Amino acid sequence: MKTDAFKFFNKENSVDEYSNHYKKVKLNLRYPANIKRLEIFENLLKKYKPKKIIDAGCGAGMPLIEIKNKGFNIYGYDKAKNMVLEAKQNLKKNKLPTNLVFYDDFEKPKNIKNNSADCILGMGTFFYSKNFKKTILNQKSKLKKKGRLIFSLRNRLFDISTLNDYTKDFLDEIYETKNLKKEWRAKYKNLTKSFTVRKKYKIKNIDDEKVHSLAHNPLTITNELLKLGLKCEGIYFYHFHPLPPVFENFDQLYYRKLSWKMENPTDWRGFLLASGFVVDCQKI
Repeated sequence: MKTDAFKFFNKENSVDEYSNHYKKVKLNLRYPANIKRLEIFENLLKKYKPKKIIDAGCGAGMPLIEIKNKGFNIYGYDKAKNMVLEAKQNLKKNKLPTNLVFYDDFEKPKNIKNNSADCILGMGTFFYSKNFKKTILNQKSKLKKKGRLIFSLRNRLFDISTLNDYTKDFLDEIYETKNLKKEWRAKYKNLTKSFTVRKKYKIKNIDDEKVHSLAHNPLTITNELLKLGLKCEGIYFYHFHPLPPVFENFDQLYYRKLSWKMENPTDWRGFLLASGFVVDCQKI
């Protein structure tokens, strides 16, 4: 059984850990995927220069603080009350008004007026929603005409290149192996038996905590959003993997150095080798 994301992120240890995810540290301590993601968001904000920005699911507020310090008018909210408290503390430490953040639910925000925001950000947020379609429609209603919704998603296609149980599940789905005759199912199973099982290794990620989250296909997300009244104008990849993730267990620092060299938001290999991507879209 999976845990609701807001319950997981409301835990004290999750709050403390999240505050550190945007600090620059050595690669042997943590891979700076969130820093690369924030860089993509900041570059898009510099390009569009929105007058009013809302950070939906702002967490501990570190990205909001950095964006605010770059001169943008930004407010944020989070569903996890402990995250809001941490964000207020971080704002205070950075000599910024604590009322820049408040409590609200990103799946159905109530404290943001309709048609009031020029830009809404979702940094590692919307893929935790129970109903992605409703969440996006609720966020769109808060945007002004031609307002921008910029948010990150987990990359479903990345499962192809992990060569572990994720890959097996993905291939089972696209090959529809459950419909094969028994003999062929056995032959197919033999082909994938060498794929690694993630739980055997020490490197962990949020999936190992059984937190509810969704992955999306970057090849189909444009049409999916168009049906919701949003025109996708860009897809940018982050958190590249030079080899299947199991290799990080063999030499963590070397693996992460190779990963960091690959980081290029517009590299086509991101469709297969990046675990996350940022969607830049505009309200139609």
